[in-house]
Amino acid sequence: MVSAKEKWLSTFVLISVFLIVAAYFICLQFISPTLYEVDGYYHIAVSNFLKNSGPHYQFRWCQFSTFKDFYSDSDFLFHLTIIPFLIFQDNIILAAKYAVIFYNIVFLLIYLLLLKKYLPDFLAACFLLFLPLSSAFSFYFLLLRGMMAANILIILGIYFLIHKRWRSVFLLSVVYSLTHLSFLIMIPFVFICEVMRYLSRKEFFFRNIYSVILGILIGCFIHPNFPNNLLSIHLNVFLVPLYSAWNVPLRFGAEVYSSSAKAGFTNNFAVFFTLYLVFWNMFLERTKVNFDTLVWWACSSLYLALSFFSVRFWYQANVLFFIFFASYLKDWLENRKWREALPSVRILFISYAIIVFLFSPSSFTTLKMSMEHYMITNKHYEQVALWMRQHIPGQETVFHAGGSDSSYFICLNPKNNYLFACDPIYMFYRYPKEYISYTDLQEGRADNPAGILRKVFKVTYGYTRKTIVLYQQIISDPHNFQVLYEDDIGIIFKIL
Repeated sequence: MVSAKEKWLSTFVLISVFLIVAAYFICLQFISPTLYEVDGYYHIAVSNFLKNSGPHYQFRWCQFSTFKDFYSDSDFLFHLTIIPFLIFQDNIILAAKYAVIFYNIVFLLIYLLLLKKYLPDFLAACFLLFLPLSSAFSFYFLLLRGMMAANILIILGIYFLIHKRWRSVFLLSVVYSLTHLSFLIMIPFVFICEVMRYLSRKEFFFRNIYSVILGILIGCFIHPNFPNNLLSIHLNVFLVPLYSAWNVPLRFGAEVYSSSAKAGFTNNFAVFFTLYLVFWNMFLERTKVNFDTLVWWACSSLYLALSFFSVRFWYQANVLFFIFFASYLKDWLENRKWREALPSVRILFISYAIIVFLFSPSSFTTLKMSMEHYMITNKHYEQVALWMRQHIPGQETVFHAGGSDSSYFICLNPKNNYLFACDPIYMFYRYPKEYISYTDLQEGRADNPAGILRKVFKVTYGYTRKTIVLYQQIISDPHNFQVLYEDDIGIIFKIL
């Protein structure tokens, strides 16, 4: 029996750890005057367009993309929830940072509430510390992305499925399909849950399946950009994984592909060490696990498997895996008195302390390097966008040699137009010939780059980083190009 004093102390530790973890991520957010990575600039820009123009507007900023004629806001509800930060904050970058912090706190609260379903307060506090140990999770946690909202919906969705709260499952499926393109993950999750229910309880709850499918269909149908949202689903959910698996020569982001085994292990060492402990415990003691644990294990295993093919899934894999471990630990403690289990728990703490001591320096170094890289890079892009806004005439289409460059410019220089944004699939699907010309320019295969820029893309101004081959062609051809702006990373040029 736990005394009142011990219970009070446990609750105090839980609240303290929660505040420390939240403060840690808030401090990381404000270390940089810029946003981290590139997607946040796009998302805060779209939220601003939504605030100013409503959900129905022409996305003129992408002249060679499906966005121009078939635009769909794939993160509609996510962008809608960001609008209050834009209303009360004139600085668009600062508003984005506040939005990240808001979602960080909401996620940590819901994650903590789920942990408390399985663990006493003191152990739940320890599990809060697992997430910052992963540099993969920590870096994604600093980004303004729709996946922040999706992560919350995923863990709530699995919990509702487990407990047969079919009305909540239905509502969540509707909301999820309006929030992020990963909403289709609810379909394998509901079948995983019901198969596990049948295997463990000889029961199959069909209402969960009906609720997920009906919720998704209604969400897709009531989307303000219907039926354009169906095209976005086709391109991003189906074609991108297919093309990346087939090595179709599209320049997808690095996160679509896998990392090295060493990077995957060192950046997520707590997951692998915990997995080792679970397997070892199951081998020695054959702990009987309940239905909750089976479902969390199966769902986290799906993301763990996906993580070996694409690094972006480590973000979700960490979250689901530690909720599974919390449920597993509850099963292990269930048939033991706390006093009897305490020596084993102490050994567990000591083991984690040793692993953290050995591997956390490498993980934190990776996080630090990623943060520093984007602090430098994003400061450059912000300065370039400011120069464009001041010197390039409005409505001009500006060429950008990097596919992700336009996200910065759409956010900070919306008076001009660009080629495409977010993913090359949106350009390749609609303008395949122009995309081939675009990659030829990037890789220096074009014999007459100035002619292609004029005739194919009909541009007068452009931007390129110095690491792209096109840069060498521009500086070696002063008869056709004039450098208007230059710093250590890139140039703005004019076609003469």
